[in-house]
Parts: sequence; structure tokens; C-alpha cells
Amino acid sequence: MKGDFYKMINRKLVLVTDKNEKIDVHQFLENITNYKNDIIFPMKYGYNSPDSKSIIPGICEGADLKYVGADDYAHMICNDKYIAKLFAAEFDIKTAPSILFRTPEDFVSVKKQLELLKPPFVIKPNFGGGSTGISEKNVCLQYNDAADLIIKLYSFHKMPILVEEYIPGEEVELILVGTKNKIVFSQEVQLIMEQKDHFNREIWGYETKKIDDSNIDFRISSLIQQSDIKKIHNLFRAFDKIEFMRVDGRMCQGQFHLIELSPDCYLGDDCAFYYAFNHQGYTLSQMFEYLILNSLNHYQL
Repeated sequence: MKGDFYKMINRKLVLVTDKNEKIDVHQFLENITNYKNDIIFPMKYGYNSPDSKSIIPGICEGADLKYVGADDYAHMICNDKYIAKLFAAEFDIKTAPSILFRTPEDFVSVKKQLELLKPPFVIKPNFGGGSTGISEKNVCLQYNDAADLIIKLYSFHKMPILVEEYIPGEEVELILVGTKNKIVFSQEVQLIMEQKDHFNREIWGYETKKIDDSNIDFRISSLIQQSDIKKIHNLFRAFDKIEFMRVDGRMCQGQFHLIELSPDCYLGDDCAFYYAFNHQGYTLSQMFEYLILNSLNHYQL
């Protein structure tokens, strides 16, 4: 199913295999009239920026094109890790204590601010996903090491750097599909990394997410309390157009702590999202059909 997409023709779903074409934003705009009858999966990866995930949905909205997934507003909220934490707090969803360093250039002042938090620290660029800029070495045990890494990451990524207290525990992902009116799919999946299911210093960095994922596995779990699931569902339904999302978090002392909101999550056959669908008997192509049919509810076709 990789490399395939769906096209909407006369309200019938037809599977069409692409020609491995790589279409950038400019090409998309130049040929936008060609997509009036299509349903688009607006997946844009690459360089991280505040608006990197919202560009294609925004174009689709402006051009009155049908697309699957979150609108530009939802992507802007979720792509900003710090803003996503504030948004989650409105629904009483716990997150790790954190500080956002917008222009961390002076070591002494950075270290002084860090003293408001307790180590270990998780340090990451504030925008983007896919573990861009997040290595296994982004967990720091000492204030000096953390301050040094903050400045280095800022110098390289040219964006605010988020620092969070490390939350030990099990890592879980709640897979959601639906609309603001109704959630039709909700399944919890637990991350297994190097045969471990409880983490004290580890994070899922780019080394195991992008380079070698052979030590990554998943299992169906039920660690999140129903009260927290209800809060997450309420957050999901607060967006006007979201449709699917992966909600990552850590379980600590029986309580869910949000890590990240991902309405642009990877949908391949080796990810937690498909693992949840496959557990319920769906093939990969059937999962995509499910996402498309759910999306049509937004357009009331």
C-alpha cells in the first residue's frame, strides 16, 4: 500500500497508484485545478517551522479542496509543543513541568532559569515532529549539560527550545479517529523499546525512529484511566476539523502525562497507528479507506 493514494470520483472511492512523483508546494499550487475532484492527504515533512504542518491544509481550505485530517488551525496548535501543553491544560490533562527558551544565548541566564526545574531534563526543538532534533542524548542529568545543549540546539535549529522534566514510566499512544461530533475509533497502544516497557532515562529519539527501528515494538494496552481518556476525547473534539490523531504520553504513578499531539502522524505499516487498526482486523488499505470515509463526514457527502 505504500506509495498509493485514494481519489474521489463521483462520490466513489477509487484506488490509484501514484508514479512516485515528488510534488512540492509550488507544484501543488501551479496544478491546483487538477485536484478539484481529489481527496488529499496533506502530509508535508522536512524542515521544521511554526507553519510547516499547516501550509497544505491552509491551501486546501482556501482552494475549497477536500482533504483528510486536521485543518491548519489544529496543525498550528499541535506543531507548537509549548502551545499544545497549554491547550491540554484547558482539559485538565497533565504535562511535565517545563520552560520554553525563546532566545537562549547566555549560558549563565539559561542555567539560572533551569533551576526552576528538577533533573533529569528532556530538551527538544519546540516545533515539528518525527523526532527531528531529538536524540537519545537529549536527556540531561546535570544543569550544566542541559544549559549547554539548549544553546547548541537553538544555534542549530534557529527556533525556541523546550525543556521538560523527565517523566519516568510506561509510554503509551492513544490512537483516535472521528470528528468533533463523534469519536469512532479509540485504541491505546504501548511502546516497547529494546524489550523494555518502563523507562527511567530513555526517550524515543531519531536513532530508533528514523535510523534503526528493529528494537521498537508495540502492544495493545489499557493503562490510561477512563477519566483521562475522556479528557483526551474532549480535547480531540474541541478542534473543528481534526479527524485522526496520535496522542503520546507517559504513565507515572497511574496518571497520564501528555508528551505530544500528532495530527500528522506517520501512517505506514510499521507504526503504532496501524498496529492499533491491525489489531482490530484492518489491512493497511482498509485503514486508509476508514480514514477517508470518516473524513467525508466533515463534508456531509
